[in-house]
Amino acid sequence: MAIEQPEESFALTPAYDILLKGTQEMPIGLYHLHLATAEQLCRLHYSMGSIKAVKAKLRQLCDHGYVQYDAMPTKFTRSPYYYVLGRLGIRYLAEAGMDVSEAFRADKEVNKESLFVRHTLELNDIIIAAALLKRSGPQFSLASFIHERVLKRHPYKVNWRGGSITLIPDAFLDFRVSLPGGSQRRMPVVVEHDRGTEGQRYFQRRIRGYIMLLKSEGYKQWFQAKGITIAFTTSAGFERLKQMREWTWQELAATNEPQTIRGMFYFTQFVRPLDPLQLWLEPSWYTISSDQPMVLLEG
Repeated sequence: MAIEQPEESFALTPAYDILLKGTQEMPIGLYHLHLATAEQLCRLHYSMGSIKAVKAKLRQLCDHGYVQYDAMPTKFTRSPYYYVLGRLGIRYLAEAGMDVSEAFRADKEVNKESLFVRHTLELNDIIIAAALLKRSGPQFSLASFIHERVLKRHPYKVNWRGGSITLIPDAFLDFRVSLPGGSQRRMPVVVEHDRGTEGQRYFQRRIRGYIMLLKSEGYKQWFQAKGITIAFTTSAGFERLKQMREWTWQELAATNEPQTIRGMFYFTQFVRPLDPLQLWLEPSWYTISSDQPMVLLEG
């Protein structure tokens, strides 16, 4: 089988590089998100007035084998295109020293189920909102993050009542807040994004896994963090938000967990378009014990 080669007339200039792996200031691109729309990549690196130029660059990358595109079928038409890495894109990033293990295979990046694609796109909106926070709140920044696709390689397993529970968060966000005097405080957040498709039993089993993680302090080794916040987001409406809080309360009450554990769980509603300031620095999150909205990242 012939090896696919880039055309000599096409060169990957910095403008294309931005879409694939980001910039030094904003080191997030298609490689890190695994799957993204043109609008998401434009929001990360440009103003939305540049959306046509971003789409044109993505078409060029597709035409030359660096990127692939797909769309989800809908009732009447197809959804907007989303983009994933192609064979040449994977090879190019590997040669640049980036980790492109067997998890990156071009033929496995397309033809995904629509539920998976929608979940990943919504999750990536949350990650993008975290990355863009420093533009709204300069004292806050996202130092790094770990995507679900990477976390799947090293899941966390706990034993419970003769069985095991496997935890694979949707994302780990490592925030920093600048303090007076020049020091920084670390604010690690584990994100679980819900689209209303999970039943009570599965959801509460996951809550139990997080309870065990918190009580054993397993996050110290897993994320090299002294403490974490478990943040649940949902795009299935306010009633689903209430349901998740109730199910979490039931699971915590079943073993009479202390307030130090109960206070680690936060919940919010996913409302597009996600505004970084509103999501992270305004009262939009709830605990299981209070109907008063709170700020997740307290300065």
